[in-house]
Amino acid sequence: MTKDDKVHVVNEKTGEKKDGFFIYVPYPKPKIKGNRWMMTFQDSLINIATDKDMTGETLKVMLLLMGNLDFENYIHVKQVELAKTLEMQKTNVSRSIKLLVNKGIILKVKEGRTAGYKLNPNYGWKGTAANRDKEINRIVKERVVDMQKYRDATEKSSV
Repeated sequence: MTKDDKVHVVNEKTGEKKDGFFIYVPYPKPKIKGNRWMMTFQDSLINIATDKDMTGETLKVMLLLMGNLDFENYIHVKQVELAKTLEMQKTNVSRSIKLLVNKGIILKVKEGRTAGYKLNPNYGWKGTAANRDKEINRIVKERVVDMQKYRDATEKSSV
């Protein structure tokens, strides 16, 4: 389209034709500066809020883990640091993490000799949308967590 091209709009009811010019208005992507960020998913939040096992200490551990989430959902916080920050016993932090793993909210990952945790990408994501899709496909392929069980739980909680 050149600057001299006209755009025509037709009113479907009256048949009236209006002339105009195409105007390009660039919309820059918003830049998030100064704050750390992550995406969360509403159905997952409802699922967590309505789960009777998700109580005080476990919720606090989960929120702190999510607050310290790294790109591609890696969690690089030691349980000792969590316990100190939350002023909790390390055994309570361990119990909370075990529950989060059993619920499929936090996933155990092993890469080489290193073992760690990642946030299930259906609960939140820090990274590109394309990489989230790849991670979900990997989880399904490797059966890291039962995705159908997750879908059933979120569908039930959103009704």
